[in-house]
Amino acid sequence: MAQAWSYFYVLKGLHEGAKASPAVIQRFPWLLEQVWRGMFDAFFAKVGTLVDATSRTYSLPNLITLVRRYGDVELKSLIPEAEFCMLDIGGPLAKIRNWRHAQVAHRTARGDEDSFREANKMGIGEIEGALKQLDKAINHLSWNVLSIHTDTNSAFEGLVEEGKGLFLTAAIALDGKQ
Repeated sequence: MAQAWSYFYVLKGLHEGAKASPAVIQRFPWLLEQVWRGMFDAFFAKVGTLVDATSRTYSLPNLITLVRRYGDVELKSLIPEAEFCMLDIGGPLAKIRNWRHAQVAHRTARGDEDSFREANKMGIGEIEGALKQLDKAINHLSWNVLSIHTDTNSAFEGLVEEGKGLFLTAAIALDGKQ
């Protein structure tokens, strides 16, 4: 989860930096496109793993399975709240799973269609909401099963300012050369 948050905040920093300093995008379009795509793929691969039901992955579905298999009645009563986050078929987490499957993991023909991109279009805020939902579900079980609550996002929030600062510094350098 921590890696997913770090990748998200790098993407958010690039996004906000690009909006604030469009001259940098104009000067380095190909490089920044490749950095964005690499971070995008890393983010969706990581979140995809967290929602993957394949056995032997460290994921929310497998944590739910362990609680269902080995938990007592009280622990099993926690499952519906955690499962709820996985069941929203048209929600942001489902879109993340779609991107991971069709674009990152398998590069399907469907993933290259405009209709796929339109149906799975997401903004930074929607992606952040999905991560918060996933984080809450994992911590819900983790706290009640292991008495562990993990703050996996706040350590990486500074990456947004660093991304904006990188763009600002590049914009100032570009402005000085003109």
